[in-house]
Amino acid sequence: MNIDNKLKTIALENFINKKINLNNENKAYAYHRLGILYSIENKYNKAIHVTEKSINIRKLTDSIDYYKLNNSFYNLNYYYKVLGNVKKQKGIIIKLQNQPVKNKFTYKSYIDLGFIFTNKGDYFNALKIFQNVIDNYPSYNDPKTLLKAHEAVIAVYSYIDETNRYLKEIKHHTSSIDTLIQKHHYLSTDIGYKNNLANIFENLNKPFKVIDLYEEVLKVYEKNNDYENIGRVYSNIGRVYNKINQRDKADYFFDKALNIKTDKKAIAAVYSNKGDYLSPEIKIRYNKKAIGILLKREYEEKALTLKEIKNSDYKLDILDYLIENVNAGIKNYEFTKKNSVLNTTIEMSVLVDKLISFIRLESIVDTSKLFWIRKAASFYMQAVTLSYYKKDVSQAFYFMEKNKALLLLEGLNNNSENNKKEPLIISLEESVKQYTNKDKSLIEYILNEQIGYGIFCNENERIFFKLKNVPDLINEVDSLKSKMSEYFIYKDDEEKYKRLANKVFLKLFPFKNAIDKIKNKELIVIPDYKLQRINFEALIPDILRGEYLLEHTEINYLLSASVFEKLNKNKENAMNKILAFAPVNFKHNTLNSLKRSKNAMQEIASICETDLFLEDKAKKETFLNEIKKYAIIHLNTHAGIDKIENKPWIAFHEKKISLIELLGLSNNAELVVLDACNGASGKQEIGEGIMSLSRGFFRGGAKCVIATQWKANEKATNEILQTFYKELKKGKTKSKALQIAKKNYINTHQLSEISPYYWASLILTGSSDSIKITSHFNYNWIWFTLLVMLIILFLAKGKKHNSKLI
Repeated sequence: MNIDNKLKTIALENFINKKINLNNENKAYAYHRLGILYSIENKYNKAIHVTEKSINIRKLTDSIDYYKLNNSFYNLNYYYKVLGNVKKQKGIIIKLQNQPVKNKFTYKSYIDLGFIFTNKGDYFNALKIFQNVIDNYPSYNDPKTLLKAHEAVIAVYSYIDETNRYLKEIKHHTSSIDTLIQKHHYLSTDIGYKNNLANIFENLNKPFKVIDLYEEVLKVYEKNNDYENIGRVYSNIGRVYNKINQRDKADYFFDKALNIKTDKKAIAAVYSNKGDYLSPEIKIRYNKKAIGILLKREYEEKALTLKEIKNSDYKLDILDYLIENVNAGIKNYEFTKKNSVLNTTIEMSVLVDKLISFIRLESIVDTSKLFWIRKAASFYMQAVTLSYYKKDVSQAFYFMEKNKALLLLEGLNNNSENNKKEPLIISLEESVKQYTNKDKSLIEYILNEQIGYGIFCNENERIFFKLKNVPDLINEVDSLKSKMSEYFIYKDDEEKYKRLANKVFLKLFPFKNAIDKIKNKELIVIPDYKLQRINFEALIPDILRGEYLLEHTEINYLLSASVFEKLNKNKENAMNKILAFAPVNFKHNTLNSLKRSKNAMQEIASICETDLFLEDKAKKETFLNEIKKYAIIHLNTHAGIDKIENKPWIAFHEKKISLIELLGLSNNAELVVLDACNGASGKQEIGEGIMSLSRGFFRGGAKCVIATQWKANEKATNEILQTFYKELKKGKTKSKALQIAKKNYINTHQLSEISPYYWASLILTGSSDSIKITSHFNYNWIWFTLLVMLIILFLAKGKKHNSKLI
């Protein structure tokens, strides 16, 4: 302990204890300074006590000096941070940020708050907070705080193992840091910044650049005798050498890390990394050792519990080790074929699932939730693999459902329930009971670039199958999507398409008598990954007959069975007529006029009762005001994807509405028809699905959406939808009505006009139930009837009068 500091502490204590008649400002300052002196001595509880006194005195002054008050609040936040009392620290930060005057201490506390969320795995909420500090620089004008905010962003990206996805943002912030240091020569980056950059370059697979950075960092830590961080860097260098198969060098640095006094997180990482590239059994053993170190106990003492991990400061690290152990467990079972290994690995996968859900639910912003959903996607595939080996179709179905539209399901759950509650995942048994019968079957897939599985169910069977040669299937699906979205020009184009569409069908339905099981029935398809971008109706079951699946089977899609189950509940009553918008012309000069739109919508309005808003009456504001009142919503307009933000939009006469806006709008729609190009298109998020306009309406509560998967042909789409409404009005189910409409289109056209490009773009997702539609009320017919009745009456009176004259 510094003797000079001890003497200062004693002197200030004596001064305060003499109870000299000090004014409030001097008292507050004395307690504030004493708090700093106590903190230097690591007496943080005493520092908290006197700093709270300083704050209370300042708050009672007539003219509060908010610079000094905020300074005391910030110090108090720091003391709780050192003690590891996150709850108290967060409470102090909130009090500081609620002060009427903000200054550099306010924004420094935002950085601390961001790291609280970082440690919980809510990375993108942290990035949002750090960006707030950067954006508000003019209000506090402290270059050092600005520099720390940019460094904090880099720190967060070093935790997100998706560097290529955010390379542009990373480059922006590193450039900003360089510019700040050049402008303010007294500034310099913390060496931790270089350490974080090394982690980022490691994700970019630049090992020698990484090692150079770590060695630069190591020199600084060695100069300062910072043994804890020296051990961390040794561990990191060893990991990099391990990845490039230089095992001798890797072991050299791992041993150095173990022989130095460092933190347990670094020691745990050493054991985990030493297990890489060894046998699966040894990898599992090393990871168990790592987890035991983090939890301060031997892993084998007793079984891990979710509660124990949740209460740990290292739950994110433990999650990584457990996922690695699930992967190693699968390899171990594939080698040994021991049921004990399989059962242990399955138990571990159940724990991982619960932990991932906990971390995701702790996140506040959707981008953080999506990160954890992406991270979970590969794990859920491994869990389905375990279920396949166990022949447990029910468990496989559960993990398939967890891999689809979970963020949407959570959003639907939060409309009325606690936002920290895991949404209900419907069981296989309940799904079969609700969604299959003698006339209806269901098929669900899980897929990535390397492996895939499917489950087919009807009222009598549960078929759990593995997809063969998935890399080739992925390429074929990509090629098929390309061919679907273009019309046939030559006869050879159609033949090539049908051969490919048959090949894909046989791979997606690899079980015996597949076509017989779905023929002349309704098929519910829950696709995954690239399968979400093709229309199963345009597959070819039998190459010799050359008929589309559409001609045998009515198909509707679900984002997931669990989402559909949620959407079927808690619907409010709405008018059983159509709310329709057709702007025709647009104020936005880049959008072309839709010349057929007006006549097409007037034709639909003649079939069903419709409140139709045409041309300049088709306004965004009107849509926002009317959306909740109608059971059917039909938008005949332009849609697209913003090239800058990659977000879908749909156009009204004067303005566009984005997916982000749609996600915040509730509706009571039984059916939404997005009669616009690319309504079902959007960015594909692994494990979540396509972030399309359709999703926006589902988030608002719609039970069913019909949308287009590519740039649709306006004339063909209009024809199909007019027939669809006629069939719907007759009482047909939505999927049957759409099937009839498409088959009618094919039967009444020829040559290239029967290409899937024209009719297959429209897909129906959600409930296929029939819907009651109010018939169009024909006033002309009523007037005509009244006129006929009057003529009959007139003629009858004339006849009676004439009879009296005879």
